[in-house]
Amino acid sequence: MEYQSILIQNVTPSVDGGKYPAKQRLGSDVKVSCEAFRHGHDAIKLILKHRRKGLKKWHETAMNCENGGLDFYSGSFTPDLIALYEFQVFGYTDHYHNWSKDTKKKLDAGEDLTSDLMAGIQLLEACQKRATPKKLAQDLKNTITYVKSLKTNDEKARKLLSDDIINLAGLAPDKDCPDCGESEIFKVRIDRKAVEYATWYEIFPRSAGKVEGQSGTFKDVENLLPYISGMGFDVLYFPPIHPIGLTKRKGKNNALTAQAGDPGSPYAIGDETGGHFAIHPELGTIDDFDHLVKTCADFGMEICLDFALNCSPDHPYLKEHPDWFYRRPDGTIKFAENPPKKYEDIYPLNFECEDKDNLWREIRDILLYWASHGVKTFRVDNPHTKPIQFWEWCIEEVLIKYPDVIFLSEAFTKPRVMESLAKIGYHQSYGYFTWRETKEELTEYFNYLNNTDVKDYMICNVFPTTPDIHPKYLHWAKPEMFKIRMALATMLSPVYGMYSGVELCENVPVGYKDELLNSEKYEYKVRNFDDPISISGLVTELNQIRRTNPALQKVGNLKFHDINNDKLICFTKYEEGNLLLIVINLDPEHEQSGMINFPFWEFNLPEHYKVHDLLTDEVYHWQGSENYISLNPLKQVAHIFRVF
Repeated sequence: MEYQSILIQNVTPSVDGGKYPAKQRLGSDVKVSCEAFRHGHDAIKLILKHRRKGLKKWHETAMNCENGGLDFYSGSFTPDLIALYEFQVFGYTDHYHNWSKDTKKKLDAGEDLTSDLMAGIQLLEACQKRATPKKLAQDLKNTITYVKSLKTNDEKARKLLSDDIINLAGLAPDKDCPDCGESEIFKVRIDRKAVEYATWYEIFPRSAGKVEGQSGTFKDVENLLPYISGMGFDVLYFPPIHPIGLTKRKGKNNALTAQAGDPGSPYAIGDETGGHFAIHPELGTIDDFDHLVKTCADFGMEICLDFALNCSPDHPYLKEHPDWFYRRPDGTIKFAENPPKKYEDIYPLNFECEDKDNLWREIRDILLYWASHGVKTFRVDNPHTKPIQFWEWCIEEVLIKYPDVIFLSEAFTKPRVMESLAKIGYHQSYGYFTWRETKEELTEYFNYLNNTDVKDYMICNVFPTTPDIHPKYLHWAKPEMFKIRMALATMLSPVYGMYSGVELCENVPVGYKDELLNSEKYEYKVRNFDDPISISGLVTELNQIRRTNPALQKVGNLKFHDINNDKLICFTKYEEGNLLLIVINLDPEHEQSGMINFPFWEFNLPEHYKVHDLLTDEVYHWQGSENYISLNPLKQVAHIFRVF
């Protein structure tokens, strides 16, 4: 349509003007808004069209003008499948409606309507010609015949200006004339709920055993499922489970030389028994893995695998496809480096090698293989070090066959790179929560995630710690600090993960580094989950609160509120009548108190209302916007109030 009388702009949701799809979850309406207008004074109407990508037929719903005729329109549609959808806004001029509006003014002013009534009948005749179905066309024909039979202009005017006739004409608008307009076609990716709301538990399967110096197995993991699911976790996340190379194997605490019995880093993938399609023999067989997947499902859990594209010097690819790797000028294969650090046990793949087409297909096939064995989620290691174009292609290829698979980007990198990975297909992203400690830092970061356009395409999966990152505020920290970080993670983000050992408050660092001493990345670990220091009870309570409160299961509904103490952070989460007001003490050592400035009227609350602390089951009667709270971390690190 070269010429458009109706201009449509600022359509949302859209990512980079529609270049990339926005994202929404199955079961939720896709809410579309825009601005639309035309020259002159004629009223316009808008239609929201949508269809699943690949289909020809559009479904249509009317859009409403939301601000008293000031050109802002909204509408919605409800997708019924996990798929990619297209939508478009179409606008047209309702000529009969505009005619009736002007003619009524003339009627009220007592003007001669002879010519105007002829124009009205002509408009109805045009409606009749394009009307479908046949019954509508017949109804319009009967109306025209009846109006023409009336004797006086007054009778004709009253009939033509009746609501029944205006609505009848509105069922056959002219959508092919120049007085129309349409937006670009936008896309929205519909994913399953677990993209936005999930509770992850990370565990090394080899650390699930009970014998020091000996690898655990998948069967040992099964024995831990009642404990893990009992805390409320629904995603079981494994670091790589593949064979580990012997050449240049790392020893305990990342020592350059391994000692006898050291298992090595699971990120140095591959030996003579296989590579990325294989399972480490100490963990079990593929049949054992399949049985674990099924048993997890019985507990309401699913498995996430770490997808690390690292190859040990012993990986079969070194012999089968040596051209897939980087080479130095002297012809030797280049190992991974992050100067001055050297990772001699890992060889990175060259995604831009001459044989890249076969390399790309091989990596896709690895993902398809594990998806065929029931893996629902992949946590991709360092995706930002590979071409973004590769991931855009690869993720789409996997989703064609397994549309419910979820990809998490483990890219602790620059914001624009993280955002780009989310735009091209990653469902979830790691973020900066681990390094955000102060009230100001947390407020700024989570406002960015929830209250900017980032919320339309990027969801942050927050982890208090990882096997690689033990932040300084947890060095030698008391359990209260771990409780604070768990309260922040569970309440600020609908999707979060906890690394095994956090509930046991493991806190001994490697000197001043942000790393744990005796990391299980380089050794077998046997844990006593019955240790009295465990905060698993609080973790269970927090996860239960998340499960029973829809407000904690959504992105984009977070709002911070003033409280006159920088050691206290206060925010609300709201969803369809479920309002939570949360206050967390950021100080693990001292009691902190303050006055909350809570705008109760924004939530349609009366001046007198109640707050129910879901952690203590106490109910308080509050009045107005300012109310006093106090938190002693030795007793309670957070108030989680249900407001009613």
